[in-house]
Amino acid sequence: MKRNILIITVIITLLFASNLFTFAQQGDAVLELQSVVTQANYGDEFDVDVVLKNPGQQNVISVRSWLTYDTNALEGVSVSTDDSLFTLSAPGEDNFSSTEGYAKIGRSNISGGVTDAETTVATVRFKVKTQNPVTTVISPHDYQVTELGHTSVNIIEDGFPVNILSEKPDSVTVQLNGGASAATITTTTEPEPIVTIVDIGGNGYANLERPQNLRANTGSGYVDLKWDESDEPELMGYNIYYGKTSGQYSRRRTITNVNSYRIDGLNNGETYYFAITAYDQINRESDYSDEVGIIVNEPLSSTSPWEDVMAALLAAIPEQPQNGPLVGWVVFSAVGLGGTLMFRKRRYDETTK
Repeated sequence: MKRNILIITVIITLLFASNLFTFAQQGDAVLELQSVVTQANYGDEFDVDVVLKNPGQQNVISVRSWLTYDTNALEGVSVSTDDSLFTLSAPGEDNFSSTEGYAKIGRSNISGGVTDAETTVATVRFKVKTQNPVTTVISPHDYQVTELGHTSVNIIEDGFPVNILSEKPDSVTVQLNGGASAATITTTTEPEPIVTIVDIGGNGYANLERPQNLRANTGSGYVDLKWDESDEPELMGYNIYYGKTSGQYSRRRTITNVNSYRIDGLNNGETYYFAITAYDQINRESDYSDEVGIIVNEPLSSTSPWEDVMAALLAAIPEQPQNGPLVGWVVFSAVGLGGTLMFRKRRYDETTK
């Protein structure tokens, strides 16, 4: 008995160690904030590079790297991505929010991902606006182990985005006006206010139900989406994610609190996949809805067609009576994309003869 327990214990230990090794392999990406500047004076500008290190050369499809900074000490000047391999910016994630103290960086690659072992995602430039001798810190914002945070490195695994950033990046510290003293600075009667940047609490994402019953229809050059309405009071709107590969969304549109939207400017015959999230007043997002796929201008291809389209198609299918007390079935499936099955049923009994 003791021998059996020992064997089981050894097996469990080996499995646990194997899982830890696998997790370490999957989470080997690192984001670094790099700056050659450690000291700066009033009026100086300096750069902070957001550098992705990916020694496992996994296929990274997107990087999110929001930064917090003290808006009393620094002014955001620019977010440069001219040399970045991540060629697409998420809407609203290539600029600064001076009221919140954020540099918003969200990048993706529309050609299928980046596998370089090291690459610069973006270069953020700041300008010193205070004359006081202070130490200022530029920090990553809202790191989470999932892809829902504002600091993440994402790959696609089994059709879903996965964050492979294993730990929160280190901050950058810069000494401002280090050669100045309080006696040499022109002061006012009011001391310079102190602003505290408060990270989003809880899990870092909205306490919203994920959107339900996403459906898609299409015509020439466009796709119409609709989903169930929600009466959650904190709901502000939706983010629509879409792309040409299932689970890999290279584009995003942010809309208000509606339950339908048309995406136009699409090429007929091309396949697109869509998913949506809900967001609240401070832009925290819910989980993704179920994904829907469709071929542009081919309504029958939708993996989740509109109810009226389904009803019309179903009504057009002739009933198929059979001899005997069996049930007759007709199966309709989406053309070109799997995922939708429709059945029409008519019980055949003696009363229908």
